[in-house]
Amino acid sequence: MTYFNRALLSLFAFGAAVAAPRLASAQQSSSQRGQPKTPFAAADLARLKWLEGSWAATSPDESPFYARYHVANDSTIEITYYRDSSFTQPSGSGRVYLTVGRIYHTFGSGRWGATNVDSTGAYFIPQVNAHNTFAWTYQSPNEWTLTQRSGVSGHERVTVYHLERVKG
Repeated sequence: MTYFNRALLSLFAFGAAVAAPRLASAQQSSSQRGQPKTPFAAADLARLKWLEGSWAATSPDESPFYARYHVANDSTIEITYYRDSSFTQPSGSGRVYLTVGRIYHTFGSGRWGATNVDSTGAYFIPQVNAHNTFAWTYQSPNEWTLTQRSGVSGHERVTVYHLERVKG
């Protein structure tokens, strides 16, 4: 696995929380493993359509990354990650998908399950080969944030990425 792929995997391995007060109850239970308890439908995944497009992500003291989200159908959002701002050097892929009433996010061998999805964002907890939480928070049609949290209480690392739509 290349340095960039390890860095990108760790990006999603850091996790999130802090995204919004409405997520507080989900955050308190984020260390619990297992299946998310919230049942979801195609209408819930459709609330994340704002993700579709090409994005540049930046965070202080972190390397930028680039991602393209594509709504493939009513149950799948495909994600391709890139090394470069011209979106010509793919570095990995993932997806967000709905199955049997659950919404999952995958990247590499990691899988996270959604505990909250609405028009303002989503919150994911670790399930398989993952040790973190993360939240996506809608800001505007051209901006959103990725907030990640990893570690244990008292030794948590929180990283917030600002994503801006790339036109073109």
